[in-house]
Amino acid sequence: MPINQIIHLTPFANIQEDIEDLIPLSIAIGPSQDLLILLTEQRPPLIEGRFHPTYTEEHYSYKVLHLKDGRKKILNLPDEQWNYHLVQSFDDDHVMLVCARSMYHDAEHIDKNARIYDWEGRFIRSFCLGDGIDHVYTTEDHHIWTGYFDEGVYGNYGWKNPIGRSGLVGWDYDGRIIDNGSDRQLIGECLALNTAANDQVWYFVGERAQIGLLHNETESVFSTDAFGFQTFAVKNDKMMVHRQYFDNHQFFELAREGSGFNIIHEIDFRKPDGSSLRPHLTSNRADKMLLLDGGELYLYEMN
Repeated sequence: MPINQIIHLTPFANIQEDIEDLIPLSIAIGPSQDLLILLTEQRPPLIEGRFHPTYTEEHYSYKVLHLKDGRKKILNLPDEQWNYHLVQSFDDDHVMLVCARSMYHDAEHIDKNARIYDWEGRFIRSFCLGDGIDHVYTTEDHHIWTGYFDEGVYGNYGWKNPIGRSGLVGWDYDGRIIDNGSDRQLIGECLALNTAANDQVWYFVGERAQIGLLHNETESVFSTDAFGFQTFAVKNDKMMVHRQYFDNHQFFELAREGSGFNIIHEIDFRKPDGSSLRPHLTSNRADKMLLLDGGELYLYEMN
């Protein structure tokens, strides 16, 4: 049985004033170690009470908060009809907002669900990253990696041959596919994704409970006894993972043993008041994990 460990964390930033009366949709660590928070005043209603629309009849207001080197800047998009779920930065000048869903109407009419803006709010361009996107990461060399949940893998919203059928797809800066995963040995719903140093792309395929690593045009596959995690940091032969089911949060430290990553500790992250960290949004990049609990941002870096 893993031994429980307590790790005390101090907030990286308090953004309560910035998110007052707003709904945090997602958080992210950008390729230059910048932090981003995507917010909205109101969530668009679900289709039939179950499915997220890509494009809405009503107009909605979005806000992106950007933190880097102690400085803050804000992107306001007050009149949007795209239903955004994810955010990433490309460089110091541009930000990408992504809708999780994309409708395939016909070959000439496909929802372009990735949209690039500058920080003045000027729309630059758009392209389609496919349907069923659960994770998106940009890299320092301006590549994009997208991980897909089951509708994106098996097809929905008109997609008979979905872009995300491998579970993980790589793109260039202009939205052209550079790796569709067709020759990958590990395919399926991508529950967690991480772009790390030296062009490493780590991913977790939940239905097989396996971890994949793409590096230098080779693929490695590892087993794990940590099931269902959605966020993870990785450094050398260790990982810190987070999984959430409803209000139940669990953190585990994993260590590589041969061809597997196995649980060695269950972790209890504690806030300054002594209570356990229960983040409602998480993200990761390389050896860092970003956690939003209330109005407090926590940034955990592996030793």
